[in-house]
Amino acid sequence: MDIDGSPYRVVVHTVDKWRIYFNHNFDHLEPWQIVLYTISWTLFIQWMRKIFKYEEGFTFNKAVNDLLLNILPFMRKKYDENKDTLLKKLDEKMLKFDQRKEFYKFLPDRGLLPSDIIGEAADYRSMSDLLFERGRMSGSSFADTEDNLMNLMKEVNISLFSFKNTVISFQVFPLFCYSNAAFPDIFPAIRKMEAEIVRMMCSLYHGGPKSCGTFTTSDSESILLVCNAYRNRAYKAGIRKPEIIVAENANIGYWEAGKILGIRVVKLPLTRVYEADIGAIKRAINRETCLIVVSTPSPVTGTMDPIEEISQLAVHYGVPLHVDASWGGFLLPFMEQCDFPALPFDFRVSGVTSLTVDLDKYAYCPNGSSVVVYRDPELLEFQCSSETDWPGGVYISPTLTDNRSGALIALTWSTLLYHGRHGYVEKTQLILDATQFLAQCIRKEFDGILQLLGEPSASIIAFTTTSHTKIPPHWLGDELNELGWNLSLLQYPEALRVCISLNQTKDNIIQEFIEDIKKCIKKIQDAMADPDTKAWEATTPLYGFSSPLPDYNISFLLPKLVLSTYYSTPAAQVRSMRTLSIEGRKLSQMISASRLASFSFHNQPLKPPKEE
Repeated sequence: MDIDGSPYRVVVHTVDKWRIYFNHNFDHLEPWQIVLYTISWTLFIQWMRKIFKYEEGFTFNKAVNDLLLNILPFMRKKYDENKDTLLKKLDEKMLKFDQRKEFYKFLPDRGLLPSDIIGEAADYRSMSDLLFERGRMSGSSFADTEDNLMNLMKEVNISLFSFKNTVISFQVFPLFCYSNAAFPDIFPAIRKMEAEIVRMMCSLYHGGPKSCGTFTTSDSESILLVCNAYRNRAYKAGIRKPEIIVAENANIGYWEAGKILGIRVVKLPLTRVYEADIGAIKRAINRETCLIVVSTPSPVTGTMDPIEEISQLAVHYGVPLHVDASWGGFLLPFMEQCDFPALPFDFRVSGVTSLTVDLDKYAYCPNGSSVVVYRDPELLEFQCSSETDWPGGVYISPTLTDNRSGALIALTWSTLLYHGRHGYVEKTQLILDATQFLAQCIRKEFDGILQLLGEPSASIIAFTTTSHTKIPPHWLGDELNELGWNLSLLQYPEALRVCISLNQTKDNIIQEFIEDIKKCIKKIQDAMADPDTKAWEATTPLYGFSSPLPDYNISFLLPKLVLSTYYSTPAAQVRSMRTLSIEGRKLSQMISASRLASFSFHNQPLKPPKEE
């Protein structure tokens, strides 16, 4: 094609000019060098793209500002002044309703009287006005405070949480049942209670003045937040494929977090005494390791990992160490006062950087109470989710859920104050005595028949049958289930797990359990000796169930099948398939007006709803 006089002539001329330029400047290079340099630059550009992709919130302006702050002293001074001013303004907003500014920073030595706790909760509640009841609040609470509904909420709360002192629950719950921790200027009492819970935990675990943390709604959320914090820390340090080192008997939450956050979970085998293997941990540490996890104790076997030795490894290689104290967090701090040996597990161990504890276990708080504690505030910043460019305003959430129940925080706060250190020491003594008594009975009365998996260190005992008895452990668990015992079933190896609670410390429960084990073992041995008895088939234990399922070698289908049955609402097998009334109520639960009138909450008749 003739390009003279056409608009393509300029383009062709420019391309030819660059061709001559490159040929002239790179004529000293051989072809293989040109190919190698091209590949190298391509890989470098791809690497830079990954850097920018992982650096959340990275912008050119931010990079320039950071550079200027580091090289210009007057800009750094102005930055620090603005930061101090903003912090002061935030303090004024957060604490403006709290005139006394008095805080619980330690667990009280003696538990407070219920009347004192209720009175202080009422004082906290009076720091603000419930604007939503007067229709002056938008978006933070959508409650209906009808009297019948409030009475129902009180009763359901007591029946579900089963507090020892229902007076506290009955009085505290209605004060905060519709409060929302995401709005501290509207519900300052909840903010103060949560801050006091976290500070009490920091002091209990010797965190020091810089320690910090958050209140969460489960051990799974706590673990997910911890893994998220260390993953973000690893990203900032240039680690692109972070790994966490976990023993195989650790909490299942770490595998959940790994799948959700894209972290590789390095599962390590146990020693013969079912503890984390220090040698295996040392061999697993590499440049991608962002966290080592230890359990105190393990929720599976009840054994305690050698924290001090693992801490020395963590310090030597510069890897953070997290302590999962979900089960032992409110037993280990009080063991020494109960004349039981207690190994250091908290921030007194130099390598420990964070700790999680479930308050709904041996702190006896409502279900769904958990805490994450960090040694350094920087880790809390890595945990936090924030977005400064959202049209709804600068969004900051320390946990996964921004709208959090204030009632749960208030009841947890009340429970901690009610027990105090002395109360927890007394209950810990009961738990440890019962645990050691059961372990001793298994060793002595079932020698050669049952054996413990490791040494119980707190409140969990895992045991199995010996090989020469040929008694399937799950068969024993199934027989105990028939007698009314609800035990946890384990696999790899097959075993049974007992978690001692206060209910097992009363009325000779342990002795009854031992006698029923004897009955079940004799029944199984007789059945095994009978040639007409069908042999016990292989089984699969399902977490949350006390009896096993038949093993059909299709365990990979269990997640789908469990979900389909858990949320199923099958129709009743009757001639009429109808189970709901025209108004949408269950036919079986429809009650007459006379029965409704006879029902009452604490001598207060329940009135039927007003007709419109």
